[in-house]
Amino acid sequence: MAQTVKIVTDLNNFERIVLAHKSSEGVVHIAHSFFYNGRDGSEYLLFLYKDALPKGNFVEGWNYLDENSVNTAIVGVHDHGVAVEDFLACWDPNQTINDVEFFQVKDFSEVDDMYEKVKIEPNHVVAFGIVK
Repeated sequence: MAQTVKIVTDLNNFERIVLAHKSSEGVVHIAHSFFYNGRDGSEYLLFLYKDALPKGNFVEGWNYLDENSVNTAIVGVHDHGVAVEDFLACWDPNQTINDVEFFQVKDFSEVDDMYEKVKIEPNHVVAFGIVK
């Protein structure tokens, strides 16, 4: 069972973070941050999908973007916090990391389920943190 994490003090307790933003027009953009043990200053990778998430199943849409989008930026970052800030800078610079609602999940299948349950409001960002 997934749980909402209201106050997040250390995002690096998550193995992966999946972010979703819904615009006022209902367009959803996503990103994925994860630890990959890279060089100093880029221990985490952020996959920032510039194309919109296709309607329907979240994970299927994400897989579609992975396989078909040429508009994906891959950025090395120091930690998950920087990844979240970069995502916000792209899609909603008026929000801060404190505005993001985090949901703790155990794996990608729960991300799919929670995305359906959450029903993201326009101009809102949610994050699904997969625990280590």
